[in-house]
Amino acid sequence: MNAKQPEVEVRAPPLGALPLRKLNLNLLYPLDAILRARSLTEAGREVRLSQPAMSHALRRLREHFADDLVIHLGAEQQLTPLGLALRPEVQRVMREVEGAFNFSLAFDPMTTTGAIHVATSEAIEQMLLGEVLRNLSTTAPGLTVSILPLDIARPRRALDDGADLLLLPEQCALDGLETLPILNDQASCMIWTGHPTLRDCHDLSEDQYRAARHIVARGELTESFPLDAAGAEMLRARRICVQTSSQATLPAIVIGSDLVATGSMWLFQHYASMMPLKVVTAPFTRRRSPIVAQWPKHRRDPMLAWFVDQIRERRRQYPRGLE
Repeated sequence: MNAKQPEVEVRAPPLGALPLRKLNLNLLYPLDAILRARSLTEAGREVRLSQPAMSHALRRLREHFADDLVIHLGAEQQLTPLGLALRPEVQRVMREVEGAFNFSLAFDPMTTTGAIHVATSEAIEQMLLGEVLRNLSTTAPGLTVSILPLDIARPRRALDDGADLLLLPEQCALDGLETLPILNDQASCMIWTGHPTLRDCHDLSEDQYRAARHIVARGELTESFPLDAAGAEMLRARRICVQTSSQATLPAIVIGSDLVATGSMWLFQHYASMMPLKVVTAPFTRRRSPIVAQWPKHRRDPMLAWFVDQIRERRRQYPRGLE
């Protein structure tokens, strides 16, 4: 069994320490291929270089980094700790290089064949992206959109994994990115319209909330709501009777039950517009949590700007009073 590789911290050299004129940027392409491919031959095929040319490139890369980068054990190729640490960094640089060379100020959504990778939570995906994605067949038929999972506690990982756009609560937003507010959210509760004891309620009292049976789902976003100490304590003290793996399963379980779900007002309003569900005010201090779009500042991409505009337009279609 192979021993666990030690973690290596990758540190960029100080600006100007390595003048570009002294670096052969053509080595980026073989470096990227070598760090991803299973063999040097496969890497060579990917960048259309012969075996001798790839061997020469690998030799120069090893000299530059003062590290083997890859080790060949029989027919297998393993990356060194530095090689493993470099791989996501090089992939990020390659995405930025490709974005720069594919950049165009002329953007036509009807003819584009581009791709956008969006990282967000399941709740935000459902309440903001559903109609936008459904409409792509008529608004941008050649555009490909991929939704990536977002770890709210570590949103920067999504950028490292290739996300072009983040949709997340403002208090979880990253510094140093372009940031655009999309909508204001707040914590609410959702119940079945035929709930045996709460069906006539519009506002839950603290006593009713504490006495209720609760259902929770992964990614309910309650951790990102700016609650006061009393509200946070009520969340922790909930009597949780059902836990689900997905936000999407909440309606099917809540309907016909006495369960109370706590989460995004926007998402619950979306469910209630289609199913026998009711959104009631939670007994928390009403503080709103802005949801924002974020993207790297170097991305002056009209395709990305167009997509963000579609999301903002979707927000404008929500009923007045929820903003």
